[in-house]
Amino acid sequence: MLRIYCDKNIYSSIKEGKRNFNPELKELMDELNEILIFTYSHAHHQDLSNSDSSFWEEDLLLLEHYVKDHYFDYDAIKKNTNCLLAKPTESFYDTDFSIVKNSLNPDNNLMDSLFPTIEGEEDDEISKIAKDLFQNLLNIPIPNLNQPDLTGKEKELSERYLPSNENLTVGSLMEHFFKFGNKLLTDRQEVIELKKMMEEYVSSDKYSFEKWKDQFDEKFKENFGGQSFTDLMKQTFDAVKDYNEYDKFVLFFNSLELHNVTKDKPLRKSQALESIHTDANHAWYASFSDVLVTDDKGLAAKAYITYKFFEIQTKIFTTEEFLNNRTIFLQQEENDLKTFFKTLDYELKNSLVLRNNTNSSIENDMILKNHHKFFNYFNRISNSKGSLKLYCQRHLNANFIMFREAKLLTDKLVKLFGVDVENKGYYNSEKDDPKDDVLRKWTFENIELIFGTALNNGGNCYCLEIVIH
Repeated sequence: MLRIYCDKNIYSSIKEGKRNFNPELKELMDELNEILIFTYSHAHHQDLSNSDSSFWEEDLLLLEHYVKDHYFDYDAIKKNTNCLLAKPTESFYDTDFSIVKNSLNPDNNLMDSLFPTIEGEEDDEISKIAKDLFQNLLNIPIPNLNQPDLTGKEKELSERYLPSNENLTVGSLMEHFFKFGNKLLTDRQEVIELKKMMEEYVSSDKYSFEKWKDQFDEKFKENFGGQSFTDLMKQTFDAVKDYNEYDKFVLFFNSLELHNVTKDKPLRKSQALESIHTDANHAWYASFSDVLVTDDKGLAAKAYITYKFFEIQTKIFTTEEFLNNRTIFLQQEENDLKTFFKTLDYELKNSLVLRNNTNSSIENDMILKNHHKFFNYFNRISNSKGSLKLYCQRHLNANFIMFREAKLLTDKLVKLFGVDVENKGYYNSEKDDPKDDVLRKWTFENIELIFGTALNNGGNCYCLEIVIH
């Protein structure tokens, strides 16, 4: 089932009565609401937390109407992204955003941020010991980092970003970078100054994505001593062994803006690094879906470059492009049995032939990449003697099944093929297991249809096998 991820501004434009209300877009999303899967993430909540709290419930209910409970969230402790069953009206309140914002306050003390004190409560003995041990580590002296022989830009950068006090300790160094990092996250002017310094070093007109598009990396290389932007990022990833895919993705995305490869225009009021970081999260969570819909040119440009680098095949649509695909979405719903088999026959003769599938439960003689996505889901055909298997192959991040796909596909198949051999009918969430090898079967004169789960290249999916006797 095609998964659609819309950024917050898309949902804002389908709120009736608002100045930017787009009736065409709302009509399309209503048409697709029970056909495709709309997904959302913690990044939507980050955006919402920065708005007037009087609109929270209204916005959450609007979001929930489309995304149901298809929620993506990153677990920073376990370092993995989870696909959860959680409604926006529930998941939003799982995070206390006031605590998060307070921890990002650059005026806060490092120890207070690491060991916050709850008003009216005293620290227990273990907390006191931990604080004392950490404070002793912070008090360890280290040599001054500023080098007196620096001149020009190097000296300016050193004075701006390195601590200048003589009696430097581990604690004062961490405090300096803690405050500077929080300023980048929360202070728009800090980001502007950093980008300005980069602009003074090398004019972005010589390498920016806006001017050079896919040639930007080669132009970057010409202006930065023979090192491309992607080379620079690869070196950074190699230097820090603990970076996982999320860390790499977000760092790459954010670095595009800080190196002036991309520029958000006009610079938004909230355009500190925290805002760019939220955009990075939107792009990351959208990578677990098939389509990202956004009219934010800055987000779209950075997502495009980042997806290309990480070989993520999520498509990026503007509202206009999304609307232009309406006919395709609706035509890929199979409403007539005769038309279904006629389209299947056409795809068998005209689809792109791929190399054979390996390490898969889908045995085959030939793999076809069909243009028509049957039921807005099946984008591959395994063509073997006496058997055709329609299945779904996605890129690594998105190559898994969502339980709602089982319900939507089962109901669409029952609607097209009629009652199955076991008379189970439409999907029953209390009786059906979405992970079953076989969910439904149909038998006709010389054809048997079997719908269930299967392994594909690198993940799992739902599969419709057509066995010809």
